[in-house]
Amino acid sequence: MSNNAIQIKEWNAETCMQEPTGEEISVYKVAKAMTPENFVKLFADYLNLGGKQFNEGRMIGLHLRHIHRTLQRQAVSFALGMIIGLSEQDYTDARNETAVSTAKKLAQMFREGKLPLGFYL
Repeated sequence: MSNNAIQIKEWNAETCMQEPTGEEISVYKVAKAMTPENFVKLFADYLNLGGKQFNEGRMIGLHLRHIHRTLQRQAVSFALGMIIGLSEQDYTDARNETAVSTAKKLAQMFREGKLPLGFYL
């Protein structure tokens, strides 16, 4: 299996494990067809399955080092856009209060020009 395809797995009640079905989906086809709403659902499910946090994000960043330099710039811009979007909420609770506060600080830094994104080439 290459990193250009997602291997579908399903729960096997007999073995109590996720097992490959033999079906694969093209990463490119999924990315091309996704809407921002689809991405949010995919991202939320990805985060929720296994409680992914900083360490998994760091691993993604390490893998992003091997993609095109322009795409690296876009990834940082995209991530900052997500963070600023999260900062634009008024209501929090104990589960997201610190994260939203941090997002608001980063949004202010961005507005003040302290977080430059570089040129899109």
